[in-house]
Amino acid sequence: MMDDCDAKPERDTHRRGGFIPVGEVVSKLAAPYMDRPQGRARFLTLIWSQVVGERVAQHSQPYRLVNGLLTVRVDSSPWVSELVHMVPRILADIQRAIPGGGVRDLRFVQGSLNKHVDHSEVDANTGKLPPPLPEETAEAARMVAAVSDPQLREVLCKLSQTVLIRRRCG
Repeated sequence: MMDDCDAKPERDTHRRGGFIPVGEVVSKLAAPYMDRPQGRARFLTLIWSQVVGERVAQHSQPYRLVNGLLTVRVDSSPWVSELVHMVPRILADIQRAIPGGGVRDLRFVQGSLNKHVDHSEVDANTGKLPPPLPEETAEAARMVAAVSDPQLREVLCKLSQTVLIRRRCG
């Protein structure tokens, strides 16, 4: 009788004998984070005032995007009521600004806005982070120096740099 541990997963049949290098696995898992470090909701935060206008942006802020539902924080209940009536226009504006961005609906929640986030170093057109500073590069290299696999060390170093840059940029 064969137990579950002896059975080969069906997904691995396309690979012929051997393991997938850890560096390759980590690279594939981390690629979306490194290549597109700004999530869609985060990117919307960067361009929110361009999408909805300054007046609305002063009272609202994208908070989270899950399964096409964008949750927007709003600073007062009168503004929640106002924005509920503007949903079709806001959705159309978002879809024009980010075609294929995956925003299908909006939800508004009253809460305090994060006014202290500085996105000045993030490219608002692409959502890309700036390159690492020399001290961030050195710190990332120091953090992964003990990793013996060169491919894994390289991927973890890039990932560490991304984390350090995100910390700097807010």
